[in-house]
Amino acid sequence: MSNDASQVVVGANGSVWVGATNATAPDDVATPMGGDWTDLGFVSEEGATFTEGKDVTDIAAWQSFYPIRRIITGRSVQVSFALRQWNRDTVEFALGGTVTDNTGEYTYTPPSPEEFDERSLVLEWTDGTKAYRLYLPKGVVSEAVAISLVRTSAADLPVTFAASDPGVGNSVYTMFTDDPAFAAASS
Repeated sequence: MSNDASQVVVGANGSVWVGATNATAPDDVATPMGGDWTDLGFVSEEGATFTEGKDVTDIAAWQSFYPIRRIITGRSVQVSFALRQWNRDTVEFALGGTVTDNTGEYTYTPPSPEEFDERSLVLEWTDGTKAYRLYLPKGVVSEAVAISLVRTSAADLPVTFAASDPGVGNSVYTMFTDDPAFAAASS
């Protein structure tokens, strides 16, 4: 493989969408997201971070200083970002709970402690003419949402969305792209 600068991906711009776990799943990179998805608006300039991890357990033996075998004992997939906009959709997604309208004033009520707010998430990004779409069919906001309220910066809603097992026969995530670098190599 040779050096090819056209295969360097820059997440120059993007969007984060959220939907119910039964929202219409995307099946390509180009079709606009449907009405059962909500665009969560501005994300901080740090963009988003996609993390795929695995827990590996080493099996040792008396006769070797090195592991003689490794097994995967768990996997994780998550997307992290900081929402810049505060509205009903972003607050309910980041914190759970509900916002109610009280004749022009609004009340946020957090969820009960045992409640899981499972959702679907789509992360989109572009690099020039190349587009990417990452679809997670099921997951939850899994980390603490620590909001800094200071005079000199935006009060972001930091979110870590952790994927859950979507069930038999379904992938925990799917990535779609029109990037020509993904074309099959010629022989």
